[in-house]
Amino acid sequence: MKIGIDLSMLVYAGSGVATYTFNLAKSLLKYGPDHEYRFFYSSFRRPLNFYYLKELQRSGARITELKLPASTVRFLWNSHHIFPIEWFMGKVDVFHSSDYLRPPLLRRTKGITTIHDLTWKLFPHYHTPNVISHHERKLARTIRYKDTIIVDSQNTKRDLLNCYPRVDENRIHVIYLGIDERYNPVTDKRKIKDVLTKYSIPFGPAQGGLNTQYLLYVGAIEPRKNLDTAIQVFAQLIKDPDYQDYLFLIAGRAGWKNEHIFSLIKKLGLEKKVIFIGFVKDHDLPALYSGASSLVYLSLYEGFGLPPLEAARCGTPSLIYRNSSLAETFPKNYPFAHEGRELEILKTILSKPEHINLSFVSKFTWQAYCEKFLHVLEQ
Repeated sequence: MKIGIDLSMLVYAGSGVATYTFNLAKSLLKYGPDHEYRFFYSSFRRPLNFYYLKELQRSGARITELKLPASTVRFLWNSHHIFPIEWFMGKVDVFHSSDYLRPPLLRRTKGITTIHDLTWKLFPHYHTPNVISHHERKLARTIRYKDTIIVDSQNTKRDLLNCYPRVDENRIHVIYLGIDERYNPVTDKRKIKDVLTKYSIPFGPAQGGLNTQYLLYVGAIEPRKNLDTAIQVFAQLIKDPDYQDYLFLIAGRAGWKNEHIFSLIKKLGLEKKVIFIGFVKDHDLPALYSGASSLVYLSLYEGFGLPPLEAARCGTPSLIYRNSSLAETFPKNYPFAHEGRELEILKTILSKPEHINLSFVSKFTWQAYCEKFLHVLEQ
């Protein structure tokens, strides 16, 4: 088959959709070499630290790149739905749209899309009107053209059918995401220290190598991620003398509606204890995960939730709620947090991490994902 893939979500480097898009493209090239892939990327400017396209090209990717402002792309494909994308990248048999835009396709080209979650529908107060509008239009066209839909979890499938009963259930396929092979435990403390130094993390007195103890959050800084609760739990934790030297590192780009997070930190006097380290490159994340005592990821809703699984691959447990997709991907006997008992569960995790079995994460591979993805396309 000739398979087209929209890579435009790579512009949001550091987000879950960018991680998915990059790994999908890279894995298809590796595990599905019998097909021809044509990749499309559109952005007027590339963000800082942007390396995705070059890495894919080194893997043999054929990429059509258009330097168009996002407003122009939305005008052509979201508002007016004109000019088939294949005019730019060549005819394909199947085209995979991002979760934001569904461009016009030529006749007999099959459409397929991945829907990661419906937070914009279920929790509109967490999103801007523009984001909601773009998703609504995209999904309306997905339904209209009877595109095949892939979702990351049974939870997202249920949400989709509840919110849009017109969707044909037979067109929805659940495929759990893979975890990049780079995520493995980093046992060399010097490598962890080098990464922490790279991101300007302060160190305590040297004592057998790494001496910085920290909790970690990885992801966008936005309301759904519930960072305010995580920060309040951390503030309570460091009142305990056993944990008073801990830091809380927040890795990720600022999202939206996050001003109250910075106000809360100032109110609690945590300016020197909660450290925002910004965007972290993928190859630095395994060391960052491995050095953490725990990931703190008290998200209120996840379509899949990559960071807790990435951390688990690195041997690091997470403080998470048993909600949405996390209730599927983590085993039932995992020590989930409960509202009002977050601190108690966190201390249990920190005191006995060796008692938490993380071996379940080995089943989430990109090879398995690509095999199922291509099987859906072949059908």
